[in-house]
Amino acid sequence: MNDVAAQAIELRLLTHRPAEMTEWWAALLGGAPQSMNARMTAIHGDYLRVVIERSPIALDYHPEASGVTAISLALSDLQSARPALNRLSKLGSQPHRATGQPGVTALWFRDPNGTDVAVHLPVAIAHNATATGVWPDEVDPKDVFAYISSQPSATIHQPPESE
Repeated sequence: MNDVAAQAIELRLLTHRPAEMTEWWAALLGGAPQSMNARMTAIHGDYLRVVIERSPIALDYHPEASGVTAISLALSDLQSARPALNRLSKLGSQPHRATGQPGVTALWFRDPNGTDVAVHLPVAIAHNATATGVWPDEVDPKDVFAYISSQPSATIHQPPESE
């Protein structure tokens, strides 16, 4: 059960891929995994604690089967995004899409369970309202990385594209 007095929100994720899930979430949050017991490992970020729980009966399933179809994380600034994006890149995890809203751009990743994880950045990148005032949803992830890399001390390391 969650501790309501805790400084961070806790998200518990059941998986049959505990090692992969722990490595991926540790890369995103930047925290060191801490074993809680034989079945559970916790990773602490600034405002989120993720508990990865190994299940002997969990199967490879569609994310909708678990009831969790997407997880959204809002980062406070680009400085906090750079290290997380670099750590995910080292694991070979790249965003499969990017979306925009006024003042916010989200990079969409998939964790090893296949759940969409949106990392919201506090900037509007490569999208503007149309003449009718509609904001286009889709943005090219490459444009987002290019923008972040153009900022002072903002090198995002990306693996070479596969052919």
